[in-house]
Amino acid sequence: MLSSDLCLENASQEIARVVCQKIFSSFSIMGSSHILALVYKKWKHDRSRLDPYQRIMAGYSVFDILYSFFYWFLGSWMTPKETGWYGAGGNTATCTLQGFFFFMGIGTAMYQFTLSLQMLLLVTFMWTPKKFERLLEYKLHAFIGVSAVVVSCFPLFFGGYKPQCGMCDAAMLPYWCGNVYKTIFWGSFSFISLFCTVAMVSVYRSVYLEEQKMNEYRFRSNQDEEEEKEKADSESKRIQKTLLLYTSSFYICWIIPIIFWNSSSIPALHIVADSLFSFMGVIMRFSTLSCNVCYYISPNQYALKNIVVALFSSSST
Repeated sequence: MLSSDLCLENASQEIARVVCQKIFSSFSIMGSSHILALVYKKWKHDRSRLDPYQRIMAGYSVFDILYSFFYWFLGSWMTPKETGWYGAGGNTATCTLQGFFFFMGIGTAMYQFTLSLQMLLLVTFMWTPKKFERLLEYKLHAFIGVSAVVVSCFPLFFGGYKPQCGMCDAAMLPYWCGNVYKTIFWGSFSFISLFCTVAMVSVYRSVYLEEQKMNEYRFRSNQDEEEEKEKADSESKRIQKTLLLYTSSFYICWIIPIIFWNSSSIPALHIVADSLFSFMGVIMRFSTLSCNVCYYISPNQYALKNIVVALFSSSST
């Protein structure tokens, strides 16, 4: 027997998909909520200690919580019960609400772009966190918020949020509109993916070149100058590790699931893709924790005044 929306082969797969979505999205919500709580704790204790990295992660977490809760955790509960999908108990209004927050999820990808941009500027172009805050940060927060709302509102004018495969998204937009909209949406997503990859490569290249300079510098510098150079190099390496972790989480939670969904007709891979999509908050929290571990085992902790990697150190002990 085919499932009600003809997306999976049988009812067992349909149930497995719904259960996996709820389990993994629950962990994601907890992970993002923990990050948000850490930032709030620092904000409440001393607002002056917050810097761009923490605020970016707070924004990232807010969008992930909304996206994971309304789309993945509530899932079929918000789908009109007429669809016959397992657990469906919603109506047109709840379907529209779910579709709205589905497209709000683009904010997580945009915050990944912001995170990569910040670290690229810090390492490759030698910006300071204060300079990034003054010139770009608040503009980017505003741009992400407005863009996510606009993207989410646009289908409302066409009644475009309809159920598909037990969830609600913009699958039923008019043909001309749907093509344009999806081109813009996926074009933006492709640009973000490419930029994050280029940023990671650029940061790695910058750190590699810095290491080569360090090797030459050690032979002709005094001890004090060498220590200062090593401190700066240590900070760059930590930012490099941070960017690797977060870019990897972006690939795991976005790129790989999209490939699974669009290149395979195997239902099991679709279930895996859904699970990865909804697991973002956990992987972000793991990345943050890993960065903190790198900080604590470092022999040069006194040198990390401006290092991005240690931003959560005092609140995560």
